[in-house]
Amino acid sequence: MKWMKAVLCSVLLATTGAAIGSDDLREAPVDYVQGVMLETTSTSPWHRVALPQALYQSTAWPDLRDVRVFNHQGDVVPFTLEAQKSQPVTPEAVTLRLFPLAMSPVAPRKEGQEGTVAFVLRSTSGVEIHLESDDVNSLGQSYLLMLPETMKDSLYLAQLRLNWNTPAGNWQGKASVYASHDLRDWQPVQQDAPLMDLTQGNDRLKMDAINASLTLSAQGTRYLLVILDSQSPALTLNSVSAIADSSEPESERIVVNARADKAGNDDAVWRWTQPQPLSALRIELAEDAVLPVELSWRSAENAPWQPLTKTVLYRLDGKRSDDIPLSGQPVEAVRMIPVNARLPQTLPALSGVRDSYQLIFNAQGKGPYMLAWGNRAAQKADITMDMLIPASLRKLQDVDDLPWAEPQESVTLGGEARLTATSVAEQRSLWKTLLVWGALIVGVAVLALMAWRLWREVKKDGAA
Repeated sequence: MKWMKAVLCSVLLATTGAAIGSDDLREAPVDYVQGVMLETTSTSPWHRVALPQALYQSTAWPDLRDVRVFNHQGDVVPFTLEAQKSQPVTPEAVTLRLFPLAMSPVAPRKEGQEGTVAFVLRSTSGVEIHLESDDVNSLGQSYLLMLPETMKDSLYLAQLRLNWNTPAGNWQGKASVYASHDLRDWQPVQQDAPLMDLTQGNDRLKMDAINASLTLSAQGTRYLLVILDSQSPALTLNSVSAIADSSEPESERIVVNARADKAGNDDAVWRWTQPQPLSALRIELAEDAVLPVELSWRSAENAPWQPLTKTVLYRLDGKRSDDIPLSGQPVEAVRMIPVNARLPQTLPALSGVRDSYQLIFNAQGKGPYMLAWGNRAAQKADITMDMLIPASLRKLQDVDDLPWAEPQESVTLGGEARLTATSVAEQRSLWKTLLVWGALIVGVAVLALMAWRLWREVKKDGAA
């Protein structure tokens, strides 16, 4: 009988020990779908890596909680995730090319425009600009402005600063600004902006800036027209400077393509492998066309469709419809239904725009290091920047100056099954439950065996 009690106690102790030991499970690279090896060529204690495109497509969680960095020993090293920011735009002054224009009235081009006078502005180089005005007598000196020939980048304009010689006396006036991409179609930018140059003793008040919020580029809006009102004496401009917009750095974006999952004459569906937290939706038609559509979205494969917007998609003369803004909600699929039309034979290209991240990690242990992702059971493990690099050290070591860890070859780890893995808590709870039930079953079996042995012994004694 003593041996049965010993067996029962051993089983219970073993199952209890296994249940307790299961709490010591540590993450390993095999717990993740895939990874990429990282090459570090610096001895810096911190490195950074831009998350690869494939990672956004195949993480199990939209918030990237299942991203890790392992060292050569298979241990997770401390890291933080940081949204990548574009470089801040600093104010700069660009001197524009300046062409004075001479004005002369012409016959109206259309009938029935009483009170409207057509006139043409001509430069000495032969450029002509046709405009119309209700009061041409109020218009004074005009100037055509253009970007420098050597400037190829776009200029985000905030102000125009006019430069003129100091007038003999106090001067006040107004100016209007127009913009065009082809010298024919002119759009107003600013009307009757006040200008002045006043002196009182040794004090001088000069108002020489005109607010003008738009983008100048060689491929888009490239011409500006400044028209001063008629003043006596007339004001002559020596130069005009464009003051670039100054703005806070914005998060950089990454484009995640979706695949067409179903298509017909009446609707089409695009899906992502995993839900994506999108800030915008980008749709590009394959050919020049105009297509009114109704769009809806869903957050998961089995979630209901929700209306997004009714809009008109177009591609004409190299221009396309604007991106559709979203608020960062996870999107698994988008459905398109044409309105009083049919989908084109070649479906539009549909993609989502989301924030781009870089990962900064502490190079603990030995390399090489590995970036891994794709584990439904993973819990959020990144730490704050202050915990990774103290603020006092960041004064000496700027994050933007940290060395890059370069992605190398891809590595297949635990496989696609990790994308649907049960959570760690549920795994451990299930494991403990099975152990307890196993212990109970084994205990009942041992007790039954003990009862059977007792019954046999009692029966044997009775027969004696």
